[in-house]
Amino acid sequence: MAAKKTDPEHVLARLESILEEVWEQRSADVAIQRDASFLELGVDSLTLVLLLDKVAAEFRIDWERETSPGAASSLRSLSALVVRRTHDAD
Repeated sequence: MAAKKTDPEHVLARLESILEEVWEQRSADVAIQRDASFLELGVDSLTLVLLLDKVAAEFRIDWERETSPGAASSLRSLSALVVRRTHDAD
């Protein structure tokens, strides 16, 4: 079961769900592209903070210690970080 939780596609799907939960100002016609930057998607700073807070809580990411450039630039980059951090913790 733990392997599924760290599977990149599973993590991406969960991150997309979290973004949908916190992104109140999203236009209905805006598709979430996993490789697009949050800026390109039109995600505002408050939504990004809410997303990162939920990601930190669910996947135990410490943003104060995280120093990877671009770690929070897109859903794909967040997924890579979560998967890498989970494997590093094992």
